[in-house]
Amino acid sequence: MRSYLVLTPPGGPDKEHRSTLILPDGFSWAALLFPWIWLIWHRLWIVGILVFLVQGAAIALLAVPGFALAGALLGLATSLLVALEGRNHYGNSLIRRGWVLERVISAPDLRAAEDIYFSSLPKPAQQPLPSPSDWAKHAKTPPASGWQGPALGLFDHGGR
Repeated sequence: MRSYLVLTPPGGPDKEHRSTLILPDGFSWAALLFPWIWLIWHRLWIVGILVFLVQGAAIALLAVPGFALAGALLGLATSLLVALEGRNHYGNSLIRRGWVLERVISAPDLRAAEDIYFSSLPKPAQQPLPSPSDWAKHAKTPPASGWQGPALGLFDHGGR
């Protein structure tokens, strides 16, 4: 089972919960393969720039004789750290920006997590439809009865 964070935007969710965000928590393959790009994509600017500089330093260490292993391990460790903690950092940055952590859900996949969360929401109150006799009472203009004059086409446009 995987855990999912349910975040609602500042000011509360919209009526249909289209702005509600359900984030998977845990390892990210995209963050492992492209760590600084993944961070910048998720608007984690400072950390993205920092990871870019650290990976640049790791590449520079690869060129120094005797430090190739240190450069490779530094690059791998940086990528692994972003892959393991990137989503946690992203969720925390959203919370700092005003998003509200509603729930943490354990589910096998994202679809099941969405089903669990949205099925637990209160149902909106449904109003009964008015009866046809109420329609006539609330009509602003009385309905025209019968044919009102000649019309050339399929529809009469008010006698014009």
